[in-house]
Amino acid sequence: MNTRVASEVLRPAGAAPARAPAGSARVVPARLEPREAGAILDLAIEGLLARLGPALAFALCLFVPFHQVSELLGLSGLDGFAADLVGLGWNLAVLVPTGLTASVVVSLVGDALVDRRAPVGPGIARGLARGAGAVLLLIATQIATLPLMFLCIAPYFLAQWLTWAAVPIFVLEGDALLTAAERARASRSALAYLAGIPLRLVRAVRRSVDLTRGGPSLGRWILLALVGQLALAGMLDWGAVGLTQPESREFLRAELGLSSAAVDLALGALAALFAALSACLRAALTVAFYLDLRVRREGWDLELALRRAPEVAA
Repeated sequence: MNTRVASEVLRPAGAAPARAPAGSARVVPARLEPREAGAILDLAIEGLLARLGPALAFALCLFVPFHQVSELLGLSGLDGFAADLVGLGWNLAVLVPTGLTASVVVSLVGDALVDRRAPVGPGIARGLARGAGAVLLLIATQIATLPLMFLCIAPYFLAQWLTWAAVPIFVLEGDALLTAAERARASRSALAYLAGIPLRLVRAVRRSVDLTRGGPSLGRWILLALVGQLALAGMLDWGAVGLTQPESREFLRAELGLSSAAVDLALGALAALFAALSACLRAALTVAFYLDLRVRREGWDLELALRRAPEVAA
């Protein structure tokens, strides 16, 4: 049920449909409804395109310096155990720009899918404020669950599925994860506010599990993971990795006649672009999946439609 339907239902019998005054801003319907995997992927891309400029600009501000430093580490002359240790630490460090990007993109895309007129600035500010929590959630769901893969791969994928909506829940619901008493204490004391962060993290994971479980949800997640995560975002990730290989540098030096420093700079920037696009797409997929879960489990589309009905009638 969208906003237009809600306004028609609530219109008095016999009354003419309300017309918006000339020059007034048109209310953009949320277009949220139960969707299958392909339609959820379309929703994610639609929301990302609506905020692609600020989302990609923010992601590039994080990934360009990260990849330039990665290029310097690759040329540092380390080998053996030291190189492996530095490489492992740097691969784990990528969770920081990924988590911050996920938090901001989830905030921007979530706002865009609910109301295209939502301002960009508050969305970025909210994503930044909750970015540290998003990084911690990625560490908990991506790194802490890795032992499950070595024990038995099925529990690992179940953990990935059940926690896929944790970051959107943490970012978009925020203080709603706390009780009224906890929110009151957090508003009065900085220590109480900091103590509420672990509570929100744990409750975001728990709420993700509650919203996600069920066979149909698993089927939709598998299709989204295969098409969105592995195919679309995966190709971007492989492109970023390929551009950092020594063979790529040598090919560009030979074909374009560029100096080594120019090649390294260009490849680092292009790899950062691919990585930033991949991180933005992955975040948009999680928020579209989360919104679909809320529509199915909680009838959130009806709630939004009724909330907007007076505005449409006006």
